[in-house]
Amino acid sequence: MGRIIDALIATGSVFGAQYAGRELSPTDNRSVRRWYTKLEKPAVTPPAPVFAVVWTVLDGLLAYSGYKLLRAEKSSARTVALCFWALCVAGVAGFPFVLFRERRLDASLGLCISLIMASGGAISSAEKVNKCAAWAQVPFFVWLVFATFLQEEVWRRN
Repeated sequence: MGRIIDALIATGSVFGAQYAGRELSPTDNRSVRRWYTKLEKPAVTPPAPVFAVVWTVLDGLLAYSGYKLLRAEKSSARTVALCFWALCVAGVAGFPFVLFRERRLDASLGLCISLIMASGGAISSAEKVNKCAAWAQVPFFVWLVFATFLQEEVWRRN
């Protein structure tokens, strides 16, 4: 495929996942906000604006990684890397639905743990295809570890 098509696929996938997550979960619903505000959270929970900034950067890096993988020579290693990348993107869409719409603290923790595994697989498999694609996913992995810690604490406390 061409560069522009690959860029559109990677970027569209990531930002489409964010859009789907937002649309499938009523995060701007008053009852959801009230519910989430009342949850007991650890002191290290970042304020909402930090989440927005972090996710903007992470989304850009995930899109860049997907683009680099799509631009790589076709191979079974590339297919594996793209599958792990797609799992991560799907998890980005699924998490808000599970946490905010379904209000499932346990299932959202399970999803966080699954995303850590998928992200680790994405980095490991992308490294065999394109080192830049692999390194671009490292901040996502680090954030997932932190987010999983937060989610575990929220689940445990509530």
